Amino acid sequence: MYSDLTVKTEQDKVIELMCQILELNENSEQVVTQVVKEKGVKGFFNTLEDLDIDGDELERVVALKLVIETKEQAIAAMEGGRSYAN
Repeated sequence: MYSDLTVKTEQDKVIELMCQILELNENSEQVVTQVVKEKGVKGFFNTLEDLDIDGDELERVVALKLVIETKEQAIAAMEGGRSYAN
């Protein structure tokens, strides 16, 4: 019983949350959305140098990447060294 509204995928929800957290402008949000849909979240974070977004916004993206990597390393250490990066 779905209406004509599009059901959001998990990826759509992650992209939306990420753009909100990063406080991206509309153009940057479109760039990020396109890259994440093409390359996935991990691929997105591995190709930051190719992003055509404002410098301040890029700094926030890099900071988010660092937070995610740091948390991932902490989780891996707690789980006995398993890493999900790369």
